[in-house]
Amino acid sequence: MLLRLEDGALAEGVLDLAFREVDARGASSWTVVDFKTDRELESSRARYTAQVALYAQAVQASTGETAQGVLLVV
Repeated sequence: MLLRLEDGALAEGVLDLAFREVDARGASSWTVVDFKTDRELESSRARYTAQVALYAQAVQASTGETAQGVLLVV
């Protein structure tokens, strides 16, 4: 994923998983999942939340469809 931020900087990353769903009305949206395996997640939660939010923003920008980010601790 590559996203140009409002300040002109580039954000680059690798998505773990993104999937598209279509509801009964035909509206589609994306869910971006970022897997985390940290034993202690709380100290890094804010950074990880910002990271998956950027991934979702990139998917939304590239598809024109809404996207949400989810952290999945495994």
